[in-house]
Amino acid sequence: MQTTLPRLRTMVRDVLQLPESEDIDMRTLRELGAGSLQTVALQFRILQETSVNVEMEELVGGSHIADIATLIDVRRPPAQ
Repeated sequence: MQTTLPRLRTMVRDVLQLPESEDIDMRTLRELGAGSLQTVALQFRILQETSVNVEMEELVGGSHIADIATLIDVRRPPAQ
C-alpha cells in the first residue's frame, strides 16, 4: 500500500501557504486555518493527484491530516 502522507503534507502546505517547518500531521484543516475555498482547492488537488475523492465532510469533520492520508491510501485504486 502506498503512503500518501508526505504527498498530502506538500499539498496542504501549498494550498494553505504554510512553511515546511509547520508540523501538520496531527492537526485538522480547521486548526491550520483553512477556509472554505482553500478546502475546496485541496479537495480538487487530492482528486487530481491521487484519483481519490475525499468528501468535504471528511476534510472539515475533525480528521487530522494523517487520518486523511490513511483514508486516501485505503481508497486508492490498485496500481496497474
